[in-house]
Amino acid sequence: MQLVVDTNVLISALLARSKTYELIVLGDLELFAPEFSLEEIEKHSVELRGRMEVSKEEFNVALSLILSKVTVVNRSQYKQYEDRAKKICPDPKDFTFFALALAMRVPLWTNETRLKKQKDVMVYDTKDIIKLVYGG
Repeated sequence: MQLVVDTNVLISALLARSKTYELIVLGDLELFAPEFSLEEIEKHSVELRGRMEVSKEEFNVALSLILSKVTVVNRSQYKQYEDRAKKICPDPKDFTFFALALAMRVPLWTNETRLKKQKDVMVYDTKDIIKLVYGG
């Protein structure tokens, strides 16, 4: 299953060995993220390291493991969809994920439920992904 993955999902996997982590690292998902995601994670890396109580090196290893399962997509690949994404995305901060989802014609995996309040991009939260992957 192909999905665009929101930064909040990546951070969730980074912070805890949870179902989200399991789905990303061990699952059979083909995940894509806009390059903007890396900028967001880098911007919050000191705070994240503090919450994880790990060194910079340990943080980088954990992040590398998660990102090894995600294809980071250059903005040039979805830039032409940004205007449309800005019109339909319920949160202006998240239009980049919508642009990539539109460009790739795949759903978005996010835990921000307000992003489901539109009809142009299929949006799944982690519970939805668990049901799709494991049944139930």
